[in-house]
Amino acid sequence: ALPISRLSRGGGCEKLELAILSFFEQFRKIYIGDQFLKAKVYSVLGERLGINDESTLLTLCVRKIITNMKYWGNSEPIVLKTLRFLNDLSIGYSSGRKLVKLDCVQMLLQNHTPEHLPFLAIRDGTRGLELRSRTTFYTALSRLLMIDLGEDEEKFASFLMPLAANFQKIGSQLLNGGAVYSETELKLCFIALCRDLRGVVSAIVTRTSYTMFFDWIYPSYFAVLQRALQLWCLDPAITTPLLRLASELVNNKQQRLQFDVSSPNGILLFREVSKMLVSFGSAMITLTDLPQSQVFAVKYKGVAIAFLVLKLALSGNYVNFGVFALYNDSALSDCLDVFIKVVLSIPASDLVQYPKLSTAYFGLLETVAQDHINFVSGLDLQVLAYILSSVNEGIAFSDVSVSTSCCSTLDGFLTHLFKKLSKTKKNETAGDYPFLRLLDLQPEIFQQMLSTVLNIVIFEECRNQWSMSRPLLGLVLLNEKYFEDMRDSLINMQSTGKRVVMRQCFDNLMEGIERNLLPQNRDKFTQNLSGFRKEINSSLKDMVPAGASVGVASADMMS
Repeated sequence: ALPISRLSRGGGCEKLELAILSFFEQFRKIYIGDQFLKAKVYSVLGERLGINDESTLLTLCVRKIITNMKYWGNSEPIVLKTLRFLNDLSIGYSSGRKLVKLDCVQMLLQNHTPEHLPFLAIRDGTRGLELRSRTTFYTALSRLLMIDLGEDEEKFASFLMPLAANFQKIGSQLLNGGAVYSETELKLCFIALCRDLRGVVSAIVTRTSYTMFFDWIYPSYFAVLQRALQLWCLDPAITTPLLRLASELVNNKQQRLQFDVSSPNGILLFREVSKMLVSFGSAMITLTDLPQSQVFAVKYKGVAIAFLVLKLALSGNYVNFGVFALYNDSALSDCLDVFIKVVLSIPASDLVQYPKLSTAYFGLLETVAQDHINFVSGLDLQVLAYILSSVNEGIAFSDVSVSTSCCSTLDGFLTHLFKKLSKTKKNETAGDYPFLRLLDLQPEIFQQMLSTVLNIVIFEECRNQWSMSRPLLGLVLLNEKYFEDMRDSLINMQSTGKRVVMRQCFDNLMEGIERNLLPQNRDKFTQNLSGFRKEINSSLKDMVPAGASVGVASADMMS
């Protein structure tokens, strides 16, 4: 290794350092961990280098990591590779527990400031890649902290002290009008803080640790985040790391957000995130005339992250959302309203053109359809038609996860619609329920979806057949006459000798099926569909040209 005095003067070879890191990484994969027999290699290392056990080797690795972070802060390749190495070491069960016992690691946990690690310093010309590396650093460092943290609030607060100091400096300028930084420096410091916090939160996997973090950040530091979003809501450099931080905060992975029964923290967290989403979404609605080359970077990227935040918050199972309506709190309705307005501000073609946006939109729509269907059913007819049409486009999407989400969404809509139909009485009109009015006024929407699903099942590979079967039954029962016309159209495409076989396939599909969407009836239809698909594909082989389809001509329903 090069002498520290030479490194401090800017000496050293970047390629050599990268080669050394590559060697360490390969050595870690083979000899550091729980599943390897290491006695032989350490006997050789002990004879030649004096490294007799894994703890001694880990000490050497950590010292190399610290040296790189202190003296190679201006080299992006070295910093990134060093942080990846630290992150990989912290993930291992055995290596992580040995690391946290080392004095050099304890020193790192107590001294993670720019004074000790210059690569953390914010300076003119700091680039996005350097800021993103901070998340990796704090994820690895926090993961090591959590190993023996337990309920030690004092130790946790001591670790967060540098972040608290940054919060106070930024907050004094944002909230009180101080002049600690220039605007450029202020933005960079805020971005760095968001990335640091995201790294900390992503490493938290227990309820106790998350509760300590939430008590630390709420309410005073949330006010800083809200103010920054209000000021810079149109700056993607600010909103992207802030929204990604929000997505980590609301992510209930490993059930870490299960607060005590007497704790309001789940509701408080959702209210804060709702404010963020409303502020951000309201700003995005105003962006309507962006050049196509900029629209993703400026608008859609942030919108996709915001959709993910809302999905995680709604599906986290740590908030009783009925509380908001009961106490006239608009936090839930506000963010759902903004979600719909943002969707309507996006051209229909763009919803399926950008994969990240499509995945986030349809994933959120699936959650809303399952848990907040009353909100959807109360929307205007034109909005409902737009959403259903986008679902129809998503069902035919090449990405199976998107197609499956759309099937689940449609199934939720149809289940709700059938419940309303079953409760409709003589003195009730279809006008009482928007879904029923839509079925009366624009039946072609549901017919088109039936045509889309049936054509995929019959003519395409259909890798998510089970998911397709769930909404298909509801579509068939809603459009029985249209389904019969489609069936007859396909039968008439066959030769005379095959028509009887084809008709029998359709008869078998509906055999034993009742006019309801009860679980046992759905399961029976799913079984029938599996046999139907095999039989009809065998019958259609070499008889229907590739690309043929049944049903109405495909129309642009999204317009």
